[in-house]
Amino acid sequence: MNLELIENLKQIQNGLVKLSMDRKVVLPHHKTFELVEEMRTAVNKSLEIAENG
Repeated sequence: MNLELIENLKQIQNGLVKLSMDRKVVLPHHKTFELVEEMRTAVNKSLEIAENG
């Protein structure tokens, strides 16, 4: 599997943990929005990699 794809998936996984009930601290709203945008970017990059093969 593509290394960039694996890194993107790890980034998404880490972001989901930070947003989940398992988190250690509650993030401020602006940090939450930034994290979601980073995860959306990682998903888009991953989709491009998967589509282009």
